[in-house]
Order: sequence, then C-alpha cells, then structure tokens
Amino acid sequence: MKKKFIGIGWKSKIILKRATAYISINKLVVEGCELEKGKILYSYLADDEKGRKIIIIYLDGKKKSFD
Repeated sequence: MKKKFIGIGWKSKIILKRATAYISINKLVVEGCELEKGKILYSYLADDEKGRKIIIIYLDGKKKSFD
C-alpha cells in the first residue's frame, strides 16, 4: 500500500456513546474536503509497513474496491 501524506495532521479523542465509539475530524479538513453532516464515509482497518494498526477513511464517499 503506497501512501502520500499531504502534511495535515490532528489529534482525536475517542468518544464512547452506548455501543459506538467516535473520533473527530478537524473542522478545517471537513470544510476543505467539502464534507457535510450526514455524509457516509467508508473506513478500513489496515496495517502499515511497521505492522501498526491504521484506519483509512475515503473522504469521497465511495467504497474501496478489493480487486
């Protein structure tokens, strides 16, 4: 998996509500990517080159194809 970092990063706290956990996305990222409340994003759990767990979130709202 090849990644290209854009240089924007932020910290997120995990928020627990009932049986669901949430993380936050910086508002500037939301506005810059033209995301709106209620938009569906697809997220995937993966491992990086060093075996660390990462979450990949596609901000365009399209599913990843596993072809």
